[in-house]
Amino acid sequence: MSLEHRFYLIPITTDLKGFWSNKDKDNCIIDKVVIHDNIIQYISDTLEWVPSKNPAKLGNPIGQGINYYGVTLFDNESSIRLKGIFTSWRDLFGNAPDPLFLTGNYVDGNNEQDGVYDKIVINRDEVIKQFNQIIAFSECLSKGHYYLYHLGI
Repeated sequence: MSLEHRFYLIPITTDLKGFWSNKDKDNCIIDKVVIHDNIIQYISDTLEWVPSKNPAKLGNPIGQGINYYGVTLFDNESSIRLKGIFTSWRDLFGNAPDPLFLTGNYVDGNNEQDGVYDKIVINRDEVIKQFNQIIAFSECLSKGHYYLYHLGI
């Protein structure tokens, strides 16, 4: 199984405590998008600029960025930065050839000199499509009637 991050657009009336465990049975999901972990890691520094909340903790405390291994909640306070960041990445990747070649994380080898950087090869148009979905979700968030619920790896 590949590592994925799932983003669910849900109404603000959704029971956040029960959503995670009932997401497969929950009819409140308006739309969703799945983004591969390699892409999330590649853009992760910029995601730290987005205000967010942690629905796994009492009171949904305010934070920044995504909870990589857990859950994250984005709301209307997140919408402008979320849209801006994904729009910028979409526009940047739109200038790339297809397939898209990216440099991933450094992987240690048997000794200090054997390490290499992962080579990520992905379908550029598929990533742009995913980013367009997040942009559309961000526009929904700005209306104040929706959450974007992120499930980390």
